[in-house]
Amino acid sequence: MIINIILCIFLIVGTFLDIKKRSVPVILLLIFGALALPLSCFFGQIKDGALWDELFGLLLGLVFIGITVISEGKLGMGDSFVIMISGLYLGGLRATVMILYGMIAASLVSVFLLVVKRRSGKTELPFIPFLLSAFILQLVEEMI
Repeated sequence: MIINIILCIFLIVGTFLDIKKRSVPVILLLIFGALALPLSCFFGQIKDGALWDELFGLLLGLVFIGITVISEGKLGMGDSFVIMISGLYLGGLRATVMILYGMIAASLVSVFLLVVKRRSGKTELPFIPFLLSAFILQLVEEMI
């Protein structure tokens, strides 16, 4: 529960900054990234004996950082670090589902903007709001 609250706060703050400034401050990433390991030890994946899932969450973030580098920034570096930090909080499996839901939501909005608003394929969208909505959807699914 604590993990979900902290991650939700991180994603809400990240969403507002991503929409307003199109970037995520390094200090935000450092603060929530530094909290991830101790919180996971006491309340999350590591406490529950799922160290491998925790490491998979970290690896997932590193893969997205690699994608950012290879794609020359088509996916923002801040977004990749948010994915990595989310992977540390949630573990690899839950983070993968969150990313998948976020990408589906971003794809649907992109198609809508292309068709209805006649935007170009070059239109950039902030990704963290989609991660937040995906995380909230995940929380709702877990409650059901």
